[in-house]
Amino acid sequence: MANFRVPNKASRSKGFSRILGLLALAGAGAVWAPVGPELATLERLVQAQASSLDALRSEERRRAAAAEGLAVGQAELLTGQEALRSTLAGLESRMRSQDGRLGELAEAVRRADERQGTLNREMAGLRSEVQARTASLDRREKVVDEEAVAAERRARLRREILEPVFQLAGRDAVGSAVLVGEEEDQDGVHQLALTSWHVVRDLLEEQEAAADPVVAGYLETADGETSVRCRLLARDEEHDLALLRVDGAGRLDRCARIAPLSRLAEIEPFSPIYTAGCPLGIAAQATHGEITRTEWSLGAERLWMISTPAYFGNSGGGVFLERTRELIGIFAKIYTHGSYRPQVITHMGLAVPLPVLHTWLRSIGYERLLPAE
Repeated sequence: MANFRVPNKASRSKGFSRILGLLALAGAGAVWAPVGPELATLERLVQAQASSLDALRSEERRRAAAAEGLAVGQAELLTGQEALRSTLAGLESRMRSQDGRLGELAEAVRRADERQGTLNREMAGLRSEVQARTASLDRREKVVDEEAVAAERRARLRREILEPVFQLAGRDAVGSAVLVGEEEDQDGVHQLALTSWHVVRDLLEEQEAAADPVVAGYLETADGETSVRCRLLARDEEHDLALLRVDGAGRLDRCARIAPLSRLAEIEPFSPIYTAGCPLGIAAQATHGEITRTEWSLGAERLWMISTPAYFGNSGGGVFLERTRELIGIFAKIYTHGSYRPQVITHMGLAVPLPVLHTWLRSIGYERLLPAE
């Protein structure tokens, strides 16, 4: 079959003209021999034209529908554009509003920054003030702590160095003694005291031929001065030592602690010490100094030389190691210079040393007064 195409206007006119011509010939009675083929052709042409017309009408309807769809779409597009413009206008309005709000917020932030800067400066000032006050409080606390430590130290010195020392006195002779033990027997509580033999000798000589030779002693207590009776238990003339029994004081709990021999390792020249005694018959007092010599002899006596200021009446008092507050010697003598008017050299004293105390107390059966090594 031949391909069909839709005729344009010119071809349609020519086809109609040809059909009309054929129809005129037939109506005029013209003789046309091959009528059948021509009619068939004519029918085909008519059918073709009819089909072309139908196709044309379909195309026109399609195009009309398409045009109508385009019109509807254009209308919708215009509507959408209007909606978009309205939305854009709303957004622009909101943006302008937001811009205004952002401006307000920026101003608020600026003011907040200024306030923050002011607060930071005020905080820095307060911090400096707090630090200054804290430093001041720390200094005050340190002073208070130092004062408390110093007060505690002074209390220990009084309790362990000054309170065990008491005065021995007669009509003219005076001296000192150190409590080193407290015991109890059938006669009650009594104390044991170390002193110098020459002090006890001088005091007993003042009593001449007393039936019951007793040395008078005087202890300072919280209630004032307490008189006690001191009896000689043992003596060592060579080393100028004496041991006394002290009655009449009751329970005291204020005895000195004799240092162990192991303490000799830290006793040497320049070792700081205290000497406690009763110079000139007054109440016990302590002076500070150092060991100056650990090897000194007077005849058979082995002594230590010390620099703590002392005077007449210190004999029999105690020499204490500063660090431990332990008894390390008994003050025995003081140097004088000249014979016509002798001058007392107060910083050149002599003391019976710790090893002699240990050896003598053991030899007379009073090792119980010594510390465990």
